[in-house]
Amino acid sequence: KLLADAEASLEITMSKLRGAQAELKGVEDKIAELEANYIEAVDKQAKLSHEMEMCTIKLANATKLIEGLGGEKDRWRQTVASLGEQYDWLPGDSIIAAGMVSYAGPFAGEHRKRFEEHWRYVMDKESIAFKQGASLVSVLGQPVLLQQWS
Repeated sequence: KLLADAEASLEITMSKLRGAQAELKGVEDKIAELEANYIEAVDKQAKLSHEMEMCTIKLANATKLIEGLGGEKDRWRQTVASLGEQYDWLPGDSIIAAGMVSYAGPFAGEHRKRFEEHWRYVMDKESIAFKQGASLVSVLGQPVLLQQWS
């Protein structure tokens, strides 16, 4: 009878042990899952931190670019204003250049200069806009080539 009581007690204890071991396995599985989630969260945090740093750098670069383009806006505004003036002078400047090419070619430099002065005088009198000092060279000449002549 003692052996039967001991075996029954052993069976109860073993049953409790198996229950405790099953509970322990459940807890260990839960710990493993939590550790995996923790590692995943730490990796995600590192990735997001890196992305944030990259976005900060990109934002700084974009700010520099926009500030740099602000200067371009002013330069373009000046260029447009200058081209607007040149556009207004185009008919008068073209008349001087065309007249010089068509009529003044065979004449000496002194006569050519007088032709230009006379055409400028007449255009001024007729209110035809032209650039002050407009001449064949200033209208049709290319500054780089003219500089090479010197």
